Amino acid sequence: MKFQLLLTVCLFMCLSFVLVTPTATAKRFEFDSEQEIADWELGPDATAEVKEGMLELIVTGGQNSGIYFGGEDWTDYRLEVRARKIDGPYFHLFVRTQEPTQDFYFMEISYNSNTNSVFEFTGGNATEITGGDRPARPESTDTDGGDAYTIVMEVEGNTIRTFIDGELMVETTDDTYANGRPGLGGRDSTVWYEYVEITGPDIDEGITSVESTGKLAVTWGALKNLR
Repeated sequence: MKFQLLLTVCLFMCLSFVLVTPTATAKRFEFDSEQEIADWELGPDATAEVKEGMLELIVTGGQNSGIYFGGEDWTDYRLEVRARKIDGPYFHLFVRTQEPTQDFYFMEISYNSNTNSVFEFTGGNATEITGGDRPARPESTDTDGGDAYTIVMEVEGNTIRTFIDGELMVETTDDTYANGRPGLGGRDSTVWYEYVEITGPDIDEGITSVESTGKLAVTWGALKNLR
């Protein structure tokens, strides 16, 4: 009798754990249609166009600006893109954006210093939080219209990590922002994005479904199995 009771309690606890454990979900955008960015927000001095299966993003006016999507309450997530710079000295990925051009984190890929770095912005004022020497930007063998990279920026708690072509570039910590939207950007630059993929426990909330273009939300594990 005691054994049966213990077994019932264990099963109940296991089931409760499964029910309350958040499942990371991924959404992938491959830019087959303007519908995919219909509810994305452009920042100041930024324009975006879907064409030839890519997203072309142009940022002018010396602004650290771009295009933003998702929920303002998103906390921990992984932003992955395949991108190539067509023109200009920099391009960026944004995470936990509170206000475009003002309050956010970004990773910067510089074609001036050929490095990767991470910054925290408050009120438009930048503080570098790379946490040491800036790592060199890896070389790419794809030079058709500019180097092409697979770039990742992820936030987990107060930890920020960046990767380029699978190589860890920066791992640092900062407590300024706990939530906010992801985004793509640059400064006086033109960048082409082949795809954007966002992964996290809150991804189903705050993002428009794009089922009509064949982009479905799937679990991260299932997505990797499809590659």
